[in-house]
Amino acid sequence: MFNLFKKKTIQGTKAIFKLSGLHCSSCALSIDNTLEEIDGVIETKTNYAKAEAIVYFDSKKTSPEALKKAIIGAGYQVLD
Repeated sequence: MFNLFKKKTIQGTKAIFKLSGLHCSSCALSIDNTLEEIDGVIETKTNYAKAEAIVYFDSKKTSPEALKKAIIGAGYQVLD
């Protein structure tokens, strides 16, 4: 028997970005797709309603600065 509610453990460094410029859930999907193209990104979850992106990544392959640059390059703003 297996547990259907077993929580997946994500390995890696976590970064949370507060965003501006999201107009719909497609914007969140666009950000996720952009971030997933970066080598070292393990998982990304962008939430339109909260205007934030949570990214798990391998810090040996990428950095928060590179992730932020990719979000900006996709046409969105990262708030400080």
